Amino acid sequence: METYRIEYGYLPQQDLKAIVRHIKKGNLAIFPTDSVYTLACALSAKDSIKRLCKLVGKKPEQAQLSIICNDFSMISDFTVHFSTSNFRSMKAALPGPYTFILNADRNQTKHWENKRKTLGVRIPNQEFLLELIGQIGEPLICSSLHSEDELKSYFTEPENIEQQFKDTIDLFVEDGAGGTEPSTIIDCTGDFPELIREGMGTWPL
Repeated sequence: METYRIEYGYLPQQDLKAIVRHIKKGNLAIFPTDSVYTLACALSAKDSIKRLCKLVGKKPEQAQLSIICNDFSMISDFTVHFSTSNFRSMKAALPGPYTFILNADRNQTKHWENKRKTLGVRIPNQEFLLELIGQIGEPLICSSLHSEDELKSYFTEPENIEQQFKDTIDLFVEDGAGGTEPSTIIDCTGDFPELIREGMGTWPL
């Protein structure tokens, strides 16, 4: 596993370019977000999606994975039309620690083994991720990095992450201690947004 470190909010451009190459090759990564650390790979990396699902203990057809986008244009590429009320809520919250559940455009996601009609989407307030996605030209598919520790729901310490995943993950981008609260989940499959899970993001806005 190769490790890259964000220092004082900054990632050297040569490191970003190396990470872009990793992701374009279909490698599986652990990235920081504005909530918790996440397992992630390119949306088109079918083999890495299977590896990701195996790590979280889910079958690909059952795993509830989300995608990370860098703007609303990319979100609209993978979802069907959503209401003005839902768009206003998303516009007010993003980038930020929120996951919005939207109706998926199955023409864009039909290569997945998962046949769900809905899709969780994120635009995290994490500059490195947004720049990375812009350079690879497609969303990341992701799942929060859960811990089996009875006292902690998520991995937070970089040294523990490196030790646990050194033989199963291709690269790790470290940004200090990770968060302990996941993103807030909002269902936008109907006409109006509905809170599903309260997390790091406040709701209502």
